[in-house]
Amino acid sequence: MAQAKWEDVSKYIQAVFEMNGRVDRRTAYDMALNDGADDDVTDAIDAIGSRIINTPDEVKAFLISEGWVVE
Repeated sequence: MAQAKWEDVSKYIQAVFEMNGRVDRRTAYDMALNDGADDDVTDAIDAIGSRIINTPDEVKAFLISEGWVVE
C-alpha cells in the first residue's frame, strides 16, 4: 500500500469539514477525483469508508494508524 502525504489529503478533508461541520468521505472523495488528485490520495480518503469521523484531526489519526498517510 502506498502512502499519501497528510497535507495532500487534508485539503479535501478540511474543505468538506468547513462545508458540512463534519467529515463526509463521499464528498471528499468526489472533490479529490474532480481535482485530479493522485490515486494514493483518493485511496486514503476512500479508506475512511462508512465510519463516522467528526473532525479532520480524527481522520488524520485514523489514516495514520491504518498506514494510509504519513505526516
